[in-house]
Amino acid sequence: MAIARQGLAELLKYSLIVVATAPIMCIYPFVQKYFVQGVMIGSLKG
Repeated sequence: MAIARQGLAELLKYSLIVVATAPIMCIYPFVQKYFVQGVMIGSLKG
């Protein structure tokens, strides 16, 4: 019983990580160009 409970706790932990990461991974390709522009502006020497 304790082993099953520990397995369920690990499954819940890993599924929470996936659920928290999925929206970021879906939005990132659309916002990536703004990150690249910001890095390029910051790297110019004046």
